[in-house]
Amino acid sequence: MPSAHHQRPISFANYLLSLLLGLTLLAADGHTQETENTAAQSDPQQSESQASSSVSSEAPPYESRAMRDRTLIANALQDESLWLDTEYGKILAMHRITEAKSTLGVLLLLHAAEDPQHWPPALENVRANLPRYGWETLALAVPPKIAPPIPARPSSSSSSQSDESSDEKNTNEPSSPDAAPAASASSSSSSSSSVPREQLIAAYIDAALNYLKEKNQFNVVVLTDNSSAYPSLQKLLPMINDNPKDPKTIDGPLQALIIINLQQQELLNREELESIFDSKQLPVMDIFFTPDDAAQQTARNLHRAVAMRKKLDDYQQLQINNQPTITETDFQSFLLGRVRGFMQKKASGIELKKEDEKTPGTIN
Repeated sequence: MPSAHHQRPISFANYLLSLLLGLTLLAADGHTQETENTAAQSDPQQSESQASSSVSSEAPPYESRAMRDRTLIANALQDESLWLDTEYGKILAMHRITEAKSTLGVLLLLHAAEDPQHWPPALENVRANLPRYGWETLALAVPPKIAPPIPARPSSSSSSQSDESSDEKNTNEPSSPDAAPAASASSSSSSSSSVPREQLIAAYIDAALNYLKEKNQFNVVVLTDNSSAYPSLQKLLPMINDNPKDPKTIDGPLQALIIINLQQQELLNREELESIFDSKQLPVMDIFFTPDDAAQQTARNLHRAVAMRKKLDDYQQLQINNQPTITETDFQSFLLGRVRGFMQKKASGIELKKEDEKTPGTIN
């Protein structure tokens, strides 16, 4: 058994040296913390700016809440989602290819919904099930007539600066109960909100038509709600030329028009209808829904009167009574059948192949 005096004794000098080193480090840490606390008390804005700079250095994953929602939809529907480039940024479109042996054409749906997930069930039913019968669908959510409010997302640094300016203003000027704080939005939202709605819709339509042209798809029927009909046709009608040789075939980007009167609070007036019904050869199906109250009856009479006065060759008005709840899986709904029948008679054609065609178009 080894004796105790063979164990290595602890050097008192080393122990004292380590103790002094520990005390020195504690004193240094205390002095640093005291200096930081003193600086923070003397200049609180500097500490806030340092904290905000560390937070703001992390870029948000999406530039806006709307872009986040659209990206999530695009990821969930990868087989249908399509990003189109416009001069005002990317937009999300929903494209369903045909599920039949031959393609008769494409239905371009334009609806004033804030985002695609807000589409009415009736239009979603048409969009989802027309491909069963040889018609592709391309759906765009155009800007609504009344833009939704943009929530403010100020940064920490800007909020501190705004607080300073507001404090100075409050000391110099009396407060007003009607005064509202200025809201700052994301760069994309502010840039798009500054562009007139008509220009945005025209840019969206150009992007959609260019995409269809690249796919050699020229047989297009346009479906639009009454809120989007006027600005959409302001873009499309100047592109239509009369075809005296064949009145049944229109020389233009669309072969027929379907108007869905969904927004009762945004009824079309006489001037807008006269502009929409300005192409005599364009077949039009004008759809109204119940309840058919006095205001809608007046609107229906006005639509028909303007169409007759403009001498449209083919105008038909349809009133759909209360139907069972339409779902996406209902591929035999009444609205789907009427839209399909109208397109079959007025716009179905045989697609021309690029190598055989001389000019873009279809043979009806």
